Amino acid sequence: MSSTQENFDVDLSQAGLLGNDFLKELNQLRELDPIHWSEASGCWLVTRHEDIIDAFRDDFPLTLDRLPRIAFANVPERERVRKYPFLNQYISSWIINTDPPQHTRLRRLLMKAFNKRVVESVRPYVQSRVTELIETMKAKPELEFNETIARQLPGSVMLAMIGLPQSNLLRLKAWANAFVEAIGVPFATEEMLHDVDNAIREINEMLEPELEERRRNPRDDLLTALVQASDQGHKLTVEEMLGALHILIVAGHDSTANTLTLSLAALSQQPQAWKYMHDNPDKIMACCLELMRYVAMSASQPRIVAEDFEWHGKQLKKDEVIFLMMAAGNRDPRVYEDPETLDLTRTNDQSLVFGPGVHHCIGHVLAKMQVTEFFSALVREFQGAQVLDDRLKFMHQLAFRGLSELNVRMMPRA
Repeated sequence: MSSTQENFDVDLSQAGLLGNDFLKELNQLRELDPIHWSEASGCWLVTRHEDIIDAFRDDFPLTLDRLPRIAFANVPERERVRKYPFLNQYISSWIINTDPPQHTRLRRLLMKAFNKRVVESVRPYVQSRVTELIETMKAKPELEFNETIARQLPGSVMLAMIGLPQSNLLRLKAWANAFVEAIGVPFATEEMLHDVDNAIREINEMLEPELEERRRNPRDDLLTALVQASDQGHKLTVEEMLGALHILIVAGHDSTANTLTLSLAALSQQPQAWKYMHDNPDKIMACCLELMRYVAMSASQPRIVAEDFEWHGKQLKKDEVIFLMMAAGNRDPRVYEDPETLDLTRTNDQSLVFGPGVHHCIGHVLAKMQVTEFFSALVREFQGAQVLDDRLKFMHQLAFRGLSELNVRMMPRA
């Protein structure tokens, strides 16, 4: 590719095929044209850390309210209800697609339900599940890690929090895949939209009766917390609770699983980092935050231009789509010294992984807890890992980068 600003472009639909080379393209774009109109993708790409922070802080007229336009970009409005009735009904009420004051109200209520006490209540279960998964790896050191281990932990934890049987784990995976492949990307096909519409229907059929049961007979679980959440006289409607669960199921499952898999792949190439984590168990949280930055699982978030404005000399027009490329911002040399290096001693207080500002990830405490518990046990029981794949196979998704599989040979400690 040409390295001139006039010719260089990044095609978001190729992110999965490019794998980690996608990060190199974003790095190049950040230095050439940090506010870039992508002809290949039909949207603006924002790649500099400072600009992404400004966007998250609502310094510009950007909106989440019209994000459904991205999913339905190729579907005539008159056909949306007929073809995708459930997606059409719920997509506008998801917290990820709302602006204040609706977002403020939803977030306050969801924070009441998804609070630290609720998260901490599942720590013993997380620790028990991690022990089981580590024993699985010790019993069979050569294994496919992504499905056998990485997806098992957050999937089973989410089901435990909701209060549903673990037999639903495979369904959870299918639902999460359907969402991340079709939502928040400018290249969703009709098949992808059909899959996510069907996933919403199945989730609702399973959880709506459960919510009603919790209303009659409260339990100590997340569904009960949602039903009982109250703030200044406001409560969540059934539709809002289901919409929240759609997002929690996906974000709580897929993002954490992807983080575990990408991090193991990275650590397998970094024996000194593995040793540092083993020798410094008290610094495991900081290590995991650096891994999250480095592997760039949290790649992007979209916005819509609410009204015309100028940004660093570029004229952005109402209803144009913007992608805030956190993967590029988290490797901005203006913020991070030697950003292409995995440095476990680095301070990550400016990380974009969980999104700054009012849209900071509600589930960040749960994600951090699971990742730190897992890697604490992993480096304690194993001295390293070898990736057996010739090349990493990335999934066809944009918001959360992840691998479709990772075949490894683990090296247990003597």
